[in-house]
Amino acid sequence: MAIVFLMPSLSGCEDQGNDTNSKVLEAYELRISGKADKAEALLNESLKNDSTDAFAYFELARTKQHLFLGGTQFSMEKWEEVVSSSRQAVQYAPDNEIFAFYYAYASFFSTYISMMMQNPDVGKKITNTCDAFQAVLNLYPDCPEALLYLVDIYAFLPEDMGGDKEKAGIIASDLTKKNMVFGAMAYARLMPDTADIVLHWENIRKEAGNNAQVLEELGRAYLLKSDTENGTKYFQESINSDNTKRYLYMNLARYHILSTQENPDKSREHLEEAEKHVNSYLQTVPELVPPLKAHAYGILALIKMIKGDNQGSNEYQEMAKTIDPYYSKGMGKPPELLYCPPDDVKIQYSSFFMPF
Repeated sequence: MAIVFLMPSLSGCEDQGNDTNSKVLEAYELRISGKADKAEALLNESLKNDSTDAFAYFELARTKQHLFLGGTQFSMEKWEEVVSSSRQAVQYAPDNEIFAFYYAYASFFSTYISMMMQNPDVGKKITNTCDAFQAVLNLYPDCPEALLYLVDIYAFLPEDMGGDKEKAGIIASDLTKKNMVFGAMAYARLMPDTADIVLHWENIRKEAGNNAQVLEELGRAYLLKSDTENGTKYFQESINSDNTKRYLYMNLARYHILSTQENPDKSREHLEEAEKHVNSYLQTVPELVPPLKAHAYGILALIKMIKGDNQGSNEYQEMAKTIDPYYSKGMGKPPELLYCPPDDVKIQYSSFFMPF
């Protein structure tokens, strides 16, 4: 959803050899230019020389996630390689909050996959995920992203899977004392389906003003009510207020693609709008990093396919593969945390339970 704040450069980098740093940065450059397979090989070779290099393990985990998203089958075994590498980064740099956060995120995604597959280990994985986010908070007590992920777990899951609305309420109250907007996001997760989420965010806007995050949440609230006009309006205002929120164009595209299933009579109109928003995203400045650009072309290929334009779909697929053959094949936008330079990583929150 949002890049809430920029973390400082990865701690501990200066303590590692220049050769190690150069290998990790070289691997990142390979990956970001469409050679994730070569990046993985380079990192594995580097780790043969130093099997305790946390920085290399962190970048290897991101590279494995890149390859995972670029595959055609999202297997639990492949994702566990991401979890394992991120765990090793934490093991060898236990005081690094970015490594800790990425491990917690990877653990949560592993849990989410288990939930979708209805595996019997969900309860255990939920416990491990909560422990991992708590470890982040032990290092950085005011990390709002970690707190919001915990709210998602406690607010959305049933009690037999680890849900605990009382715990979610305590976190929401604590967040509100620190930051009104983050607190409002937490409380929104606790509101019943019958509640007026739009009114909730309109009231927050009166207090917080036209904050970019508030505008995003207000736009999302309208879209959840199928109010396309106002949802689009507030997403656009959020982007105008803060250009880092340009990912909202892709959220709008996803909204319209999903709307073709709910309202097939207006399928063509929705697909035209989806295409327009993806193109708006592609035209934003600064230029998108190659994997995100390739993913956007992949979504244009999907739109053309739904329209029945197989030739157009194939052309966009080829454009995407030319930029990055390992571009994310999922319909949801891949996390930008994956594509930040390894020495300038942004911690992000993006709910697994929100459709757009």
